[in-house]
Formats: sequence, C-alpha cells, structure tokens
Amino acid sequence: MARILLSLTDNTLAERVAKALDGGRHEQVTLTPEEFRLEDIPEAAKALADTLPDVVIMDYHPEDAASVKLMQTVSDLAILDHHPAFIFIEAPGQEAAREEVLMVLNEGAQAFLPADFQPAALSNYIERAIMGPGRLRARDSHNTDEAIHRLEEALGQARARSLGFQKVIGHLLATPTAAQNRKVLVVSDSSYQREMLRKILEDYNFQVLTASAPPDGLNVALSENPRIIVSDLELEGGSGLEFCQSVKFTHKITPCHFVICTANQTRFAKVMTPGNGVDDCLLKPSGTHDTQEFIARVAMGLLL
Repeated sequence: MARILLSLTDNTLAERVAKALDGGRHEQVTLTPEEFRLEDIPEAAKALADTLPDVVIMDYHPEDAASVKLMQTVSDLAILDHHPAFIFIEAPGQEAAREEVLMVLNEGAQAFLPADFQPAALSNYIERAIMGPGRLRARDSHNTDEAIHRLEEALGQARARSLGFQKVIGHLLATPTAAQNRKVLVVSDSSYQREMLRKILEDYNFQVLTASAPPDGLNVALSENPRIIVSDLELEGGSGLEFCQSVKFTHKITPCHFVICTANQTRFAKVMTPGNGVDDCLLKPSGTHDTQEFIARVAMGLLL
C-alpha cells in the first residue's frame, strides 16, 4: 500500500482525483493549500515531507517556478533517501506552454496532467511511481515478495525504454489538446483483435476507426486521414505490407505513422526492410507490459 498526498484547490478537480483513486488500494492523506504557503518554499516543503508520501498529487503553480522549487526542496528534505513522486494537475481553464511542461518533466515530475485528465492515465502514473526505485518503505515489508517482483519489472522496463521519452509520450496521451488529430485506424480481419485494440487505444484517449480488410481500410484512410494506422501483417485478401505500400506510395496519405502487428517476432526484419514504408513493427499485445509498450510505440505517431 502506498501513501498518496492530495492537495488540490478546485473542489471538482479534487473529487475527480479521489474518484479515480477509489478502491482503497492506497492510503490517502489530504493537505489543503491553505495549510502551506508557496511564498515560503522551505516551510511548504516541510509540511509535505512530514507526511512521508509516496506520491504527491497537487495543483501546478507556474508563478516563479514555484511547483518545481517545491518538488526539489521536498526531495532535499526527504528522509532515508525516500523521494516522493510528484504529479501536477493544471487548474481548470489553464494550459501550460509545451516548453513549460517539458521543463517540469525534465526536472523530475512523474506526470503533468490537464484538469480533464483520463482516469486510466492517472492510475497508470501512480502505479509506475510506487514501483520505482527507492519508493517502497519498511511498512510494505509484509508484501516483500510482491514488492521485489514489481520492482524488478519496473527496472526491466526502465532499461528497455527512456524514462524521459515515456513522460513526454504520457503527457501527449493524457492531454486532449496536445494533438489536433488522435485518429487511429485499426485494420484486422479478426473482430476480437479489432475490439481489443479499440479498447486499449480508447482508454488512452485515441479516436479509433476500424476496418476488416485492406479495401475498406483504404477507403477509411482516404476519407478520414488518420494520423496512425495499426494493421495486422496477415489480412484476408492481402497483407499489411501491401496495404502500407498502397497508403504510403500509391495514395500518399500523410502524415501517417504505419504500424504492423504480428504474433511472430521472426518476421520483424522482413517487415522493417527499407522500402516497405512501415514505421514500426510490434508484437500483438497480450498483457499489461505489452500494452504499455504498444501504446508508447503507437503514440510516436503523435509526434509527426
């Protein structure tokens, strides 16, 4: 069980966060903004640090980089090398500049979310935070085996991917206004796969279109101009490679990030042969780890 400190000024926003955290999995502690003054950063930091939180969810204060200064000071005051993860949430009606968001993330924040954040995104950030190195304290010792397993999994993911890149991608996914076009076209002749990928993508705020065969997929691509296309390698009446070449070279639909999904990793090299036009090749997701990898790689299309 993790200890989560909440400090949010807007009551509606506070209720949304509390609802997203509902379930009793973690201990929640509330500290009202009136209980600390950001004009006195050391005292405000001490008030937060005294609760020994694993995760701090609080308002973002842009004035004089107050939020960043508070986060850094709390880390300096942390006991036994325990550094709480910070998740900042913008006030309703406010939107920080992209450069400001990147600065906050680069300074060490776990996440920077808009007021209309997706609950799944917040839950995902919290789980990543409590699995991170140095976050588990002695009070979790009765779950040692589970904690070690989760920590090893988190370290493996960190080795596989850049943490900074994950945070930037995470911000894009959590912020509805961060990309003008979130359309993803999923092409598969399996109704089960189409619906599985639809659910995964919609949980991360993508607008999902589907097609069961290349001709239908091409019609949708021409009419909707999706930013990203995710296609099976083997399709009824054709292949994902042929479909990609039609999209990229014959009809020249741009911008388009084309991802091929396959259950056979030995086919990656052939799929990614220069000249095919494929931007990425992934294993079909089958679990939580695979899903996170899938979302992060598909989301690269938002950076086009």
